[in-house]
Amino acid sequence: MERMQKAKESGTTFGQSSTYSEPVIFKNDDEASHKTNQMVFDVMKKLAAHDNASEALKKEAAEFKLPAMGENFSQVVPKSLHETYMKGLDIYKAKVSAYRANHTEEETKKHVEDVLQEEWHEAVFGIAKKYQECVDTVAGDAAAVKKYYMTQKGREKELKDKTKADIMKEIWAELTKLTDKPVPPLDDEILAELAQEPAIIEGQFNHNWGTADKLYKSEAISPFGEKYLLGIFETMEESEKAFLAWNEEYEKAREQLKVERDQWGKQEQARVDADPDREAFTASIFAEDDED
Repeated sequence: MERMQKAKESGTTFGQSSTYSEPVIFKNDDEASHKTNQMVFDVMKKLAAHDNASEALKKEAAEFKLPAMGENFSQVVPKSLHETYMKGLDIYKAKVSAYRANHTEEETKKHVEDVLQEEWHEAVFGIAKKYQECVDTVAGDAAAVKKYYMTQKGREKELKDKTKADIMKEIWAELTKLTDKPVPPLDDEILAELAQEPAIIEGQFNHNWGTADKLYKSEAISPFGEKYLLGIFETMEESEKAFLAWNEEYEKAREQLKVERDQWGKQEQARVDADPDREAFTASIFAEDDED
């Protein structure tokens, strides 16, 4: 978000960087769609050949085989990248339609082959290149943040009896090694306030949100569509365990609710049966029916 804001302020844009992927069915049953798919695949191979290409991209480029024309296919692709491609394709088609409106079919075909196809090829390469650069940038930012949080690893005993004031003094001492300019002294009032807070705050220190490579969300959905976030965990096993524990309690609550409902029904029936006017009320209803 910060990079997007900075790009906006400078008059540019920071592209999509989400790596969330989903299966997409690609049309490949005619010459035009087959050529487009081949072009996209060629772009992917070029990106994979770069020195800074991710291992995942290299592996995908090496393993993917474009089916023969006439056979549609499904491929798992980054959702944001695919959506950007589709927007670009809509622009390409609009350009073709606009040119066709004022030219013959032969002229349109020549313009597409000589101009528009080359533009589209450059656009596809540019979209893929910018996406990969943004993904790499965000991955680098994440690695930097993780490195920062990893400095807490193994320091529990060392920091157990320290306060935030002690940590601030350590940071200030390091600053003198990083600059030639004199570092101003720390404010005594600020240090006094920080001295009231422990260096290790339960629930914040060494938090897995800052240190884990991958986290798993455990979520439950009730029969009524209500969602319950059960927690964020470092392993799938912990996530499953949390769900099973929640589900067990949920089933117990359902059974208890059923028992309470049955008891309520019996109490209401007993109250109705004990009503002295019940028989007279019922008889009056039947009497009204007979009159009708």
